[in-house]
Amino acid sequence: MVLETKVTIIKQDVRVPYIMHEFSIAQSMLNLVEDQVGEKRVLFSATVTIGPLAGISIESLRFCFTEIAKQMGFGSPRLIINDVPARALCLDCSRQYAMKDMFEICPKCHSLHRSILSGEEFTLDSVELEEPEGEPKPTEK
Repeated sequence: MVLETKVTIIKQDVRVPYIMHEFSIAQSMLNLVEDQVGEKRVLFSATVTIGPLAGISIESLRFCFTEIAKQMGFGSPRLIINDVPARALCLDCSRQYAMKDMFEICPKCHSLHRSILSGEEFTLDSVELEEPEGEPKPTEK
């Protein structure tokens, strides 16, 4: 019998410093799951938050994540992606504005002098795993 349980992992940036390759990112994510769970179980899904300025190809990450998960014995999990809008604060005129990419200029004063407020995020938020055998299902009070 397969019981589903949701395990929330501490939100942690899982990018590998200086190696922004989706294969390495997917491998880091699954290593983090393995470290947190402590044993191999079927992984139904993993939920991540990715900003458009994170420099990550979502299609490549999905492919790598699924393939590495199979090789590591986690099955064929779904990768659920929550996106975060990119926003910036213009340091010349103080306007906040939405960004599509890193080349977006302030729509008010046309400056590139800005502070990124959001859009660079990449976190592993939660995973959904098979309930371990022999462990009773948690009861609600």
